[in-house]
Amino acid sequence: MSKDSSTDVTLKRIKPSSIYRLMLIGLGIPLQIFAVVSGVMGIFGADMVKWNNQPVHGILALPAAIVSALFITVLFTALLGSVICLGLWIYSRFRPLEVKTLD
Repeated sequence: MSKDSSTDVTLKRIKPSSIYRLMLIGLGIPLQIFAVVSGVMGIFGADMVKWNNQPVHGILALPAAIVSALFITVLFTALLGSVICLGLWIYSRFRPLEVKTLD
C-alpha cells in the first residue's frame, strides 16, 4: 500500500486569478451536471427548468438549463470569488497562508 506524499506550502499571497479559476471549476462542474440532469428531466415533462418564471418543457429544457447553470456559475464565481479574495488579502496582512498539497 502506498502512502500519499504531502507537502506543506507557505504562501504570502495568492493571485486572484487562481482563486477565480478554482471557484469556476469547483462550482461549474457540479452545477453543469445538475443542469444536464434537470434538462433531461425537463425534456420528459418535469417542471425542473424555469425561464422567466415559466416552466420549460421539451427539447428546449436542456439548453435552457445549461445556459442558466453557466450564468449562475459565473455570477457566483464573481461574487464569492471577490469576497474570498478580500478575506484572504486581509488574512495575509497578519500571517502567511499554509496549504497542504498532495502528490
